Amino acid sequence: MSIHDQAIKVVEGKTTLLVPKVSVNANIPPKTPAFYNPQAKLNRDLSIFIYKAMAKKLSGHTRMADSLSGVGARGVRVAVEAPEISEVFMNDLNPIAIDYAKASAKINEVYDRCSFTVMDASRFLIEHAFPKNRFEIVDVDPFGSPAPYLDCVVRAVKDKGLISITATDTAVLCGIYPKVSARKYFGYSLNTEYCHEIGIRLLLGALAHSAMRLDIGINPLFSHSTKHYIRIYATIASGAKYADETRNNLGYILHCFNCFNRKISSMIEKNCDECGSIFRFAGPLWIKEIHDKDFLLHLLNKITLTKECEKMIRNSLNEADMPPTYYIPDKIADRLQLTVPRLNDIIDAIKNKGYRAIKSAINPKGIKTDAPSSVIMEIMKELNR
Repeated sequence: MSIHDQAIKVVEGKTTLLVPKVSVNANIPPKTPAFYNPQAKLNRDLSIFIYKAMAKKLSGHTRMADSLSGVGARGVRVAVEAPEISEVFMNDLNPIAIDYAKASAKINEVYDRCSFTVMDASRFLIEHAFPKNRFEIVDVDPFGSPAPYLDCVVRAVKDKGLISITATDTAVLCGIYPKVSARKYFGYSLNTEYCHEIGIRLLLGALAHSAMRLDIGINPLFSHSTKHYIRIYATIASGAKYADETRNNLGYILHCFNCFNRKISSMIEKNCDECGSIFRFAGPLWIKEIHDKDFLLHLLNKITLTKECEKMIRNSLNEADMPPTYYIPDKIADRLQLTVPRLNDIIDAIKNKGYRAIKSAINPKGIKTDAPSSVIMEIMKELNR
């Protein structure tokens, strides 16, 4: 049976994709005959814009690899919508998925700029670990955890190149299974109101650990948590100096469930310095910026984005230099048995006391601020009087 008998055409961006009919309306896209997730369109939109911006910064011959390509939804779109990228490599263990990718490449007349392989993703990446074979951009977007591929992807990217990674095992990264997180991502997760940011920082921390072992450092460019997945983008830099700098960017987030206090530390501390209760911790994880302001400005200035993507990038840019974690006023109000004030009123009140405050880019109900929890609780009490 030809793939065309089971296929339907869909349009994403400027690209026509040939995908399995059963995937289009399924709540959970099936892996057979080949994997295509229509709900990940935003993920692909953002990645294409970021790859275009990265290619402009790199200049010259740029090669991008989609190591777990499925039907080629990302890879073919890159070939069509990112002419700045010279070659696109698509790999998947499922030969039927690659047949779909080839068919889409032909429909869009970009077949000559694409290469296709059928093999395990780790093998594919390791085969490109030699310096002359490495890629400028590599994407790892698995069904589940990317942990098995982290060592391989670091080896397959050129110095100053870009790595993009998706994780869908959010229950692990967001604190439901902290021991599994420690095993897979080198750090314990913690189920707090800002658990999705913890998940991002754990994934960056795991990438950092894999890179440091090879005397390589990382620099996060952009990260987001959307629906059921976490997504990070980071460049790498070869050299022990950069690996040492990366090590200094790892630490712990300490959280007090009694008074909402949270603290960034290079070591685990037992007691909360606000109320004396026991600190719980997440980490080791990435404790520095998860967005690069210069790159996001470059992206906004050089690339025409969709409205949804532009909003996400601008929100992330606005909070780029804010401290880790965010507060959810609903949680605090529930604990203090208060009515929840308007988010903007809380932000204005925090600013009036001399602190910085902004809406969280990760959670629209959250507030990023450098104000201590005691100040936020007092503000919420004042706003209820």
